[in-house]
Amino acid sequence: IGAWLSYGLGSENADLPAFVALISGNGGQPLYDRLWGSGFLPTKFQGVKFRSTKDPVLYLNNPGGVDSATRRQMLDDIAELNDMRYQNFGDPEIQTRIAQYEMAYRMQSSVPELTDLKSEPDHVFDLYGEAARKPGTYAYNCLLARRMSERGVRFVQLFHRGWDNHTELPEKIRTQCRDTDQASAALVTDLKQRGMLDDT
Repeated sequence: IGAWLSYGLGSENADLPAFVALISGNGGQPLYDRLWGSGFLPTKFQGVKFRSTKDPVLYLNNPGGVDSATRRQMLDDIAELNDMRYQNFGDPEIQTRIAQYEMAYRMQSSVPELTDLKSEPDHVFDLYGEAARKPGTYAYNCLLARRMSERGVRFVQLFHRGWDNHTELPEKIRTQCRDTDQASAALVTDLKQRGMLDDT
């Protein structure tokens, strides 16, 4: 659905993708990436995965010793080479790659502000639960989902793995519910209080 919305409606914010997947915990196996893929649509409509630890998006920061101006020049040069390749072969995935590089460059300024929760008042953390203060938790991602929605991200997919249990079911289900219940209810409540469900 996220890829379809990205395709049909585009993004409301030029500095953030239209479709984001927020991964809590360790994120699981790479095969999970298919869950926020683009299916039969071009890959430019797939979800951008935000990781739960360290840098939320891989390769978003400039490499060591590379300043913003150098990075901009490098991206312009790569785009020129990619465009020449596109002119020769006409593969739309080349255009997708160029757009991804540009989005990553713009996200260098938007993502740090987005993920900095210092401006959130204590009553918001009370609503989502104390775990919302800890990056990588489901509660943190629920709060981040609200912030993304406020900034024009059209589709935010929350991914919390660990529901497929084969042993110790009562204990594991309680843990999963403890991780997700309060934060999920808080997200819906928060969106409603802000009037964001009126036209969703």
